[in-house]
Amino acid sequence: MLSTEEIEGLQRLSKIMAENIDSSVLLDAYNLDATRFYDYQHDPVGFCEDYFGETYTDDIKRMMESVRDNRVTICVSANSTGKTHGAARTALWWWLTREQCRVYTAAAPPESNLRTLLWGEINTVIQKYPSMFKTNTIRVMHIEKTPEDFMTGVAIPADASPEQQISRFSGKHSANLLFILDEGDGIPDPVYTAIEMCMTGGIARLLVMFNPKQRKGVPYRMIRDGEANVVELSALNHPNVKTGREVIPRAVDRESVVRRINKWSRPMTQYEKVSEASTFEIPIFLNGAQADNQKGGVFPPLRGGEKRVITVPTLSFAVLGRYPAEGFNTLISEEWINLARSRWDAHTVKFGERPPEGTRAVIGLDAADGGPDKNCLISRYGGYVPMPKIWNGVDMVATGDRASTEYRKLNAINCFVDANGVGAGVAPHMRRLGCPGAESILVQRAPTRKSEEGTFRIMRDQIHWLMREWLRTDPGAMLPPDEELLEELRVFTYEIVRGNIEILKRDEITELLGRSPDKASALALTFSDPVSDNRGRVFQEVQVDNSYYWG
Repeated sequence: MLSTEEIEGLQRLSKIMAENIDSSVLLDAYNLDATRFYDYQHDPVGFCEDYFGETYTDDIKRMMESVRDNRVTICVSANSTGKTHGAARTALWWWLTREQCRVYTAAAPPESNLRTLLWGEINTVIQKYPSMFKTNTIRVMHIEKTPEDFMTGVAIPADASPEQQISRFSGKHSANLLFILDEGDGIPDPVYTAIEMCMTGGIARLLVMFNPKQRKGVPYRMIRDGEANVVELSALNHPNVKTGREVIPRAVDRESVVRRINKWSRPMTQYEKVSEASTFEIPIFLNGAQADNQKGGVFPPLRGGEKRVITVPTLSFAVLGRYPAEGFNTLISEEWINLARSRWDAHTVKFGERPPEGTRAVIGLDAADGGPDKNCLISRYGGYVPMPKIWNGVDMVATGDRASTEYRKLNAINCFVDANGVGAGVAPHMRRLGCPGAESILVQRAPTRKSEEGTFRIMRDQIHWLMREWLRTDPGAMLPPDEELLEELRVFTYEIVRGNIEILKRDEITELLGRSPDKASALALTFSDPVSDNRGRVFQEVQVDNSYYWG
């Protein structure tokens, strides 16, 4: 129950606020401690609008109100929709309007994610309204009223054992308890186990936020099993995208959304049957919207009300704020493979099994020793790929001799050889035999490129991703009727781990196939970057979706 003095103070508060006087000055004038704002315990949006002087999108308001009303809230968000900004304000509302209160915040490793993102937003408010926090103790990622009443950041070591991860969140209890987890899909399962044990007694809430890239982990299982209220933050609902103006600075903008829609989806044909999870509808407000493409031109205008098919899973989580369809992490879709096969057949009917005029071969060689693996040589002429050439592993010299013969016969530009293990000496041997374009590729070394979907962990991830993008975007991509090659291409999957694109490991693929993926690996090698171009070679540079492939 509020005292008469507190009620009078709040009445004066409302009057002065109506006259647009800064709330931090008002707080100082009436010496009203933030924990006494009882009228706002059930109004997070009103509190943040009144005292922080901000406006919020409808989606962010739903997220705030869900934390008020639900034990667990999971916020699946598109890129740059303001989820971290909104979560910081939600944390401050919870902590400032309650006594006997604790707020624990965490983020997927590394610790800088928590310090610079969520706590960067919290510190912005503290610095803007210092009077609201003048009686508090403030340290790095920590602010407290008393030793038992505080808001703090908890780091999660990437290399900690499950027991250590649980201990970081054990024994955290309070009458009013809030956990906020940013990048929650990257937080280890033991952390969720510990938090669940803490959410007993009193009033407890959990807010988990992330871009819904993969159907895995505790957050996904909670969504699947109906154990959380789910709030979707779609870029298509953002006022910047709706109006085409920068209503909210530094947030998602219309042009980037329109560009991604054009790059990562296509119009649905009249009689096409596609799962609802793989489609979406262009909002009416985007009718006629255009964006620049990567070639200096402009994409065709969008059509409001048109249904489109998602061709790149990134569109689902980066723009729509939802999980991609099942099978989203398949590296190369069946549709792309089938189209490339159809083109190969059409080409050979007309021209025979000959490469297009004016093209030269780039060779990928997956070398083998005398074991069960085979040497596999695949050549690629721009988009055209002939049948692979296979021979048993013998030794480095014999492999180099055979590859040199093929190099000269094909008049190749390059021969990229997997130089890990037995292939290390093949390219040097080929150069000694007069093949200047033979190069060793260390697939475990650092990558040389990055993509809009993420960076690459190692070179192997990069060349397989470039092969994927070639099949996805090049209308001239042609695959031969080699069932082993096609089967290998279908089995590859990928994950995006802490911003890195990681392709399924070779030994795991070998286990799935019952053999080594020699042919797919050889084809991927044709997308390697030349180490240098000073040996008199001629290159043709082909731009595909803002990436350059040598061929």
